[in-house]
Amino acid sequence: MVAVQHTMGQMPFDLGFVGVGIFFALSGYLITSVLLDEQAARGAVSLSRFYLRRAARLVPALVIVVVVCNTLFVIAGDYAPLRGSLSALTYTANYAEVVSGDFVRGYGPTWSLAVEEHFYVLWPLGLLWVTRRYGLRTALRATLAVCLAAFLWRAVLALASARYSLLAIGSLERADALLYGCAAAIAVRLGWRPRPWMVWAGLGVLACMPVVFNHDSYLALVIGNAALAVAATAVVVGLDYAAEPWLRRLLSLRAIVAVGVFSYGIYLWHGPVMRVAADFGYAGRGWRALMVLVSILVAGVSHRYVEAPIRSWARRRGGTAAPHPTTAVQEAAVAAASP
Repeated sequence: MVAVQHTMGQMPFDLGFVGVGIFFALSGYLITSVLLDEQAARGAVSLSRFYLRRAARLVPALVIVVVVCNTLFVIAGDYAPLRGSLSALTYTANYAEVVSGDFVRGYGPTWSLAVEEHFYVLWPLGLLWVTRRYGLRTALRATLAVCLAAFLWRAVLALASARYSLLAIGSLERADALLYGCAAAIAVRLGWRPRPWMVWAGLGVLACMPVVFNHDSYLALVIGNAALAVAATAVVVGLDYAAEPWLRRLLSLRAIVAVGVFSYGIYLWHGPVMRVAADFGYAGRGWRALMVLVSILVAGVSHRYVEAPIRSWARRRGGTAAPHPTTAVQEAAVAAASP
């Protein structure tokens, strides 16, 4: 959805922000599952191993993209993306964009990686402390309380006429985008199970989101982002536990699983590659669509020869903590996002 948005350019609706919302929900759900499953299996979670696995999963691909694309930008005489690449590498792109809307040129999508990284640093500390001291039920209540606090904080910012971008891409301001997924992961470990209708209800809301809401209104940024987070979480947890058999088979097709495996790389490569192509005179929707295909190929090569070996090393060094997949849907998710 993000790649389609960037390929098409200006459209009357925004697919990209819905795609990122689903990504956030899946990430919160999966990472919380990883942490709680390791805690249940081993009695404790090694944060050093967790952070090592996360770094091995995320950093090598990002560094490769920045090095290769910055080299091409310099060859093309386009120096504007260079400073933005520093924000991408330091996971500060979201707030750099808030301060200056055109700061992270060429690497704009990395704002969501900054939100993710801040979540990876802080969430395990809070989750594990609360669960050890007070248990899972308290952790669930606390997580939902923080979701409500994020919603209210966006409302306060809206009343104060804060910048739209702060409400849209700030880490604190979008915390509930991930935390509803976290709450769902906790809830299923307390015995709750979603119903099949939740998948279709969530999909219905997601289908309406690009048309009903946009990022040029406070209503969308306050209420719309909360609705997106809840709907995306309903789809993710519903697919994991209550998907129809035919839908599980569909999501288990090799081509779809492959897109999941390469999705991080595709997300990283497609934006900078589109700008590189434009720098050399290959602009327009047709060329941007071609660059998406190029990004898929490059992401596959990067995954095979750089990312996978480094992740294997991290597993040997730090141990594996991937959750035991309960469905074919979760197998695909684990392949795409787990350390």
